[in-house]
Amino acid sequence: MSSLTPASPDLNRWLQANDVLPTAFAERKALMPMWGAQMVPPTAWPAITQRILSTPIKPSTLAYFHIPFCANRCVFCGFYRNAWQSKHGAPYVDRLIAELEFEASQRPTGGSINAVYFGGGTPTALSEADLCRLLAAVQRTLPLTDDCEITIEGRISHFSLAKAQACLAAGANRISIGVQSFDSQLRRRLGRQHSGDDAAAYLRELCSQTDAVIVADLMFGLPGQDDAKWAHDLDVALSLGLSGLDLYAFNCFPTLPINRMLEKGALPPLPSLATQNRHYAYAVRRLIDAGWTQLSNSHFSNPNPRPNRRERNRYNQAIKSGQDCLAFGSGAGGCHAGYSYQVQGNLDDYLATPLDQKPIAFLAGTSPQKQAFGLIQGALEAGEFARSLFAPYPILLQQLQLWQQQGLLTISQDQITLSIAGRFWAPTLIRELAQLISPPKEEQCPPHSQHPHSAMQNKKPQSVSA
Repeated sequence: MSSLTPASPDLNRWLQANDVLPTAFAERKALMPMWGAQMVPPTAWPAITQRILSTPIKPSTLAYFHIPFCANRCVFCGFYRNAWQSKHGAPYVDRLIAELEFEASQRPTGGSINAVYFGGGTPTALSEADLCRLLAAVQRTLPLTDDCEITIEGRISHFSLAKAQACLAAGANRISIGVQSFDSQLRRRLGRQHSGDDAAAYLRELCSQTDAVIVADLMFGLPGQDDAKWAHDLDVALSLGLSGLDLYAFNCFPTLPINRMLEKGALPPLPSLATQNRHYAYAVRRLIDAGWTQLSNSHFSNPNPRPNRRERNRYNQAIKSGQDCLAFGSGAGGCHAGYSYQVQGNLDDYLATPLDQKPIAFLAGTSPQKQAFGLIQGALEAGEFARSLFAPYPILLQQLQLWQQQGLLTISQDQITLSIAGRFWAPTLIRELAQLISPPKEEQCPPHSQHPHSAMQNKKPQSVSA
C-alpha cells in the first residue's frame, strides 16, 4: 500500500442538506461524567465503600480495568500517568487480581456482567503471561454472562499477533486498536512509533489471522489533517476487514502537551470546527454507502458474514447510557449502589493499599437525575429513538422541536431521528438537555480523574458515570 497522500478529493459531493451545520453552536462540548454528583467527605468513605462492595450488582452490569502505563507519551492524550517498564507488570497485575478477589469475597450473589473493558494507558503493554492470568482471574471472580463482551484496548507496540491470539484463547473476544491516523507524518507528530503502512499491515493481519472482533479508532480534527488525509484514512480503514470503526473528534484541552507544539509552530494549525463537521459528515456518508451500520454517533459496524466477528459495541453503548460499572485498577472509575467512585490514581499508593481494602480515592453520590441523564445520553447516542421516551419531560420535547427547525433532527409522530449534523453536535445536545432538567452547578470531578480518552470527544469508555 502506498504511503503517498492522494490528491485532495471533493468531499462536498458526498454531502446533503443538514449534513453540515457548523454554526449550530459556538462549541462542541460534552456533559461531564460527574454532572450533578454530590461529593462525599473522606470521613464517610470507609462505610460507603463497604456499602458499595456489599450491594448486589444488577443484571448486565459492566466492569472496567485500568492499566495505567504507556511506553511513550502521545501529545494528543491527557491520560498519561506512568512510564511503562517491564518490571511494573507482574506486581501491578498481582495487586489488580487481589483487588478482584477481595471484592468478590464481599459481593453477594446475583446479577451479571455482560461487558468487560481493559483500558488505559496501554493494557497490551503487559506481558502475555500477565494478560492471560488477569483474564483468567476475571472469569473466575466475576459473574460473566455466557456471551460477555471482553475488550482489550491496545497499541501496535508490544502487541504481537501471538500475544493477541493468546489473549483470545484466554477469554478476550474483542480487540480495539488506537490508530488515530494512517498518515505516517501525522502519526510521528502525534507520538506514534509506527508508520501508517505498518499500522495498516498490522490490522490487516490481525483481522485475517484472529477469530475475534477487531476494532480501530480514527480521529478527525488533528493538526494539518486536510481533506486528502482524512479521505485516505477512511480508504485504508475500509480495506482492512475490520469488524468496527470508531470516529472521534479531537478535543484540544488546554492541558494537553500538543498545545505547546501548536504555540511554537511545530505543528500545523488545527482544522476549524466547520472542517471537523464536514469531515465527520463525509465519513458517515462513506461508511453508510459502503454498507456499514452506524451503531452510535461515533461507532460503525461492518456487516461481516462471520457471526463471531459481529461487532456489538456493548460496553461503549451501555456506559454512555448510565449503566452501573465496577472499576478495578489504579485510576479506574466506576458507579454502583448509587455512588460514583475512583480507585487510587497514584500508583505507589494503589500498590501499597492493604489487600483487604478497596483503594478508593474519591466518592460522590450520583445525581438524583442519573436515570434521566442516562436516558438522554443513550437515546441521542443511538441517534434514533422513540418519542415516547421523552414524554415525561415536556421541556425536553420543546427543545427538540426547536432543534428540528435548525435541521439537527426530525420529529415524526412516533420517532425522533438526528440528522448527520445532529449526530456531530450530539455531545452538545446531550449537555443542553441535561442542563434543562438539572441546572448548571460547579462541575466536580476527582483530582486527576481519568475519564478515558475524553480528550477525544465522546471517546470510548467513560468509566466515571454521572
